[in-house]
Amino acid sequence: MVRDLVLYAILILLLVLIFQRQLVRQAITGVFYGVAGILFLYFGISDKTLLTCVLELGMGLMFMTLFVHALTTAKYSYGQRLLDKDRDLLNLLRVQPGFTFRLEKSGDEFYYRLLEGELLERVGLNLQVNYNKREHVKRLGDILELSSETMEQLSQYYKQAWFGDRTVFELEFWEYSALITLHPVREDGNTRHVIGHVLDITEYKASEQKRKEMDEANRAKSIFLAHMSHEIRTPLNGIIGLSKLLNKTELTAVQRDYLHKLLASSRTLSSMLSNVLDFSKMEAGSLELEKVEFEPEKMLRHLADTVGTLLEDKEIEVVFITDPALPKSFKGDPLRMEQVLSNLLTNAIKFTDQGHVLLQVKMLSQQEGRVGVSFMVEDTGIGISDSCIDKLFVPFIQASTSTSRRYGGSGLGLAISKHLAEAMGGKVEVKSRLGEYSQFYFNVELETGELNAGSTRIEKQIKGKALIVAQHELVRYSLNELLQDLGLKTFTNSSFQESVDAFQKGEHFDYVIIDMGMEGLRELDSRRQWLQMLDRQITQIIGLTTVFQMETIAAGDMNHSVDAFLSKPVTRNALLEVLCWKKEQSVPADGNTLETHATMSSHNEIGDTTQKYQILIAEDNEINQVVITEFLAERNFEVTMVTNGRELIALLELRYWDMVLLDLHMPEMDGFETARHIRRNKAFNRLPIIAFTADAVQHEQEVCLRAGINAVLFKPVHELTAARVLTSWINLAWLQDLHGIHAEQSIAGMDGKVYIFQFALYKWIQEYQYLDKRVVRKMDNGQLSSALRLIHSLKGGTGNLCAPELLAKVIELEKALKRSNETSTGALYPDWKKHLSTVQKDINQIKSSLPWS
Repeated sequence: MVRDLVLYAILILLLVLIFQRQLVRQAITGVFYGVAGILFLYFGISDKTLLTCVLELGMGLMFMTLFVHALTTAKYSYGQRLLDKDRDLLNLLRVQPGFTFRLEKSGDEFYYRLLEGELLERVGLNLQVNYNKREHVKRLGDILELSSETMEQLSQYYKQAWFGDRTVFELEFWEYSALITLHPVREDGNTRHVIGHVLDITEYKASEQKRKEMDEANRAKSIFLAHMSHEIRTPLNGIIGLSKLLNKTELTAVQRDYLHKLLASSRTLSSMLSNVLDFSKMEAGSLELEKVEFEPEKMLRHLADTVGTLLEDKEIEVVFITDPALPKSFKGDPLRMEQVLSNLLTNAIKFTDQGHVLLQVKMLSQQEGRVGVSFMVEDTGIGISDSCIDKLFVPFIQASTSTSRRYGGSGLGLAISKHLAEAMGGKVEVKSRLGEYSQFYFNVELETGELNAGSTRIEKQIKGKALIVAQHELVRYSLNELLQDLGLKTFTNSSFQESVDAFQKGEHFDYVIIDMGMEGLRELDSRRQWLQMLDRQITQIIGLTTVFQMETIAAGDMNHSVDAFLSKPVTRNALLEVLCWKKEQSVPADGNTLETHATMSSHNEIGDTTQKYQILIAEDNEINQVVITEFLAERNFEVTMVTNGRELIALLELRYWDMVLLDLHMPEMDGFETARHIRRNKAFNRLPIIAFTADAVQHEQEVCLRAGINAVLFKPVHELTAARVLTSWINLAWLQDLHGIHAEQSIAGMDGKVYIFQFALYKWIQEYQYLDKRVVRKMDNGQLSSALRLIHSLKGGTGNLCAPELLAKVIELEKALKRSNETSTGALYPDWKKHLSTVQKDINQIKSSLPWS
C-alpha cells in the first residue's frame, strides 16, 4: 500500500513537471529522475507479480534514461552558456572605443596578451597582432614604432602598476593619441596580472588644441579691446572734459548748441564702446554679475540723472512711476540692472519724437524673502512691425535698414539687455504696434535686502498742501502719486492759467511744483507776475525742468527765483530731497541742477577757502592734464603734474602731499609699479593713491589693493564719481565713517599701513558677506564643527579689525551654536539663528559704510 502511494506520487509529480510551462532547474529535474528510477527498479525487483514487476522495471529504466539525458543536457547547456558569455564578452570588447590587453610578468620582463577592441581595426593594428597570444612588450613597441626612451618610460609605468598603483598616462604613436589606464589585479596581497585599457583620444586632443587656440584668440581679442578701449577712451575723456570746461565760459546760443551736440555725441560714442566691450565679454563667457545689497530708489535716481541728459531738444516727457510697496532694498547687481533699463530707455527716447517715455516699476509678488518686480518701458514712438520683433534681440541687427540709417546705433543694446536679464534669472519681452507705441517688459525676481524700512523711511513726516502744475497727464499723475505717498494733500492744474486763477482766489499752498517749460510760463514777464502773486513766506516753489532748459530759464530771472529746480524725470528720492530742504538752505535758480548741487556739496566737503590740498598727478596725455587740473583747481587742490611714474617718484619726497593721482598706463613706469614703489617707503603709509584708467576691461580690485592703490576711476571720469572718491580719501575721511570699527587702532597694529588695513577689510568682507547662508547650510547638513570653525575664523578676523561690538556678538553666536549641540536636534536652543542674524546685520552695515562697496 505504501509502495503504491509512493509510485502514484511520483507519477503525479511527473505529470506536474510535464505540464508545467516553466520547468524547475535542470539539476533538480535530474535528481528527481534519478531518485524515481532507483525506486522503480528497487520496487520492480522485489515485486512478485510478473506484470507489475515488468512495468516497474520499465518505468525505472525510463527514469534512469531520463536522468542520464538530463545530466547530458545540463552539461551541454552549461557549456553553451559559457560559450555565449564568452561571445558576448568578446563582442563587448570588440565594440569598445579603445582596446584591452593584459600584462603578465616573468622575472623582470613584461609580456602582454591582446584581448580585443575597435581601436585595433581603426588604426590598422588588427593584422599585425596576435589575439590572446603571450608576447613580449617589445613586440608591441616594434609594431607601434615606439622609441627606446618611450619604451623605457612604459616599463616604468608597468612597474608602477605591478606594485599596485592604478596608473594613467598618454601615449603618442603614428598620428594617434591614446590614453592608457593600467588596473592591477591583486590576490592575497600579490599582483596576479595587470589589465590595461587603451582609449583613442586623437579627436579630443584635436578639439582641445582647437579650444586652446580659440582661448588664445579670445585672450588676444581681450587684450586688443583693452588697448582699443584705452586708445579711444583717453581722447574721449579729453573731449568730454574740455567740453565741460568750455561750457563754463561765455558762449553764444549757437556755440552752446554745438557744445551740447558735441557732449551728446561723445556720450553716444562712449555708450557704443561700452556695448561692444560688454558683448565681447558675453561671447567669451567672462561677463560676471555681482550680488550686493542696493536700494532701488537710489538706482532709479542715478538712472534718471543719466536719462535726463539724453533729452536735449526733444519735446517729449520722460516719466518714472514706481510702486510705493517696493521693499527698501534688494540683493542683486544694480549696475547691470541699471544697464538693462538704460538701454531700454535710451532706445525709447531715440525712437520717440513726440509724446512720452514711461518707466513703470511694479511689485508682482512677494514671498519667503523674494520679490517679483516688473520694469515696463513704454514709448509713443515709431513702433515695431510684427515681422521685425523677432530680429530685435539679434546682435548687430536693427529692425530695418532705414531705421539704422536714420537713428544709428550698433544693434547691440537689446541683445546685451536680453543676455543680462536672463543672467539675472529674468526675461525681456516686447509688445508693439507700428506707428503707435512700444512696450518693453523686464521682469526679474530679486532677494530682499536686510535694510529696515521702518528705521529709514521718513517720507510720512511731510505734511501740508501741494499744487502740481503740469500740462502732461502722466507728469501730473506721477507727481500726484509720489506726493500723496509722502503724506501731502495734493491738487493738480493742467495749465498755467488754472494756477493763476487759483492764486487769485486766495488759495495757499505749502509747495507748488510747476513745469517751467509749459506754455504761459516761458515768458519772463508772465513768470515774474506769477511769482509775485505767491506768499514766499509760506509757499516753496519747485520748478520742473530738464538739464538743457535749466540755464535758459534761470538766466533772466535772478531776482525772482524759484526755491529749487527738479530735473525730469522725477524720482522719489529726488523729490524727497527737495521737499526736505529748508528755505534758508534752498538752492538759487542760478542754473545749477540737482546734479551740480551734489557736486557743489562734494566741493564744500573737500575743503574750504583757507586750505589748499597738495596733489601730485602722473598723466601722460596733455589734454587730460588740462581737464584734470581745471577740475581739481575748482575743488581747492593745488596740482603738480608729471608725465610718468619715474618723474612722480623723483618729486615725491621733496614736499608733503595730500594725495597722489596716477594713470595706470604710462610710459617708462606704469601705475602699478609706481604704487608699489611708493608703498616701500613707510613715510607714505597714509598717503592716498588714486588711479585712473581708460581700460574698460575691468581691473580686479584685489590686484589694485595688493599694489597699494586705494581706488580706481574709469575714464571718462564722471564729476560726481570723482568728487565722491576725492572726498572719501582726502585726509582719509572714510575711516571716520566706518561702522563699528576702530580703524586707527587696527591700522596701528598693521605697522600704520592704511592700504594693508584696507586690503584686510576687503578680504574680510569677501569672506563673510554671506556668512548667514553658509552657517545655515552647514547646520542643516549636521556640520556643527565646520560651522564653529567658520565662526572661530570670523572671531579672529573681527578682533584684528578692532570691531569690539561685533566681536562680542560673534562670541555670543559661538556660544549659542555650541549650546545647540547639547540635544540631538538642538530644538531646545534655536537662538543661534537670532544671534547669526544680528552678526550678519552688523557685517552688512560695515560693508555699506565702505567707500568702495
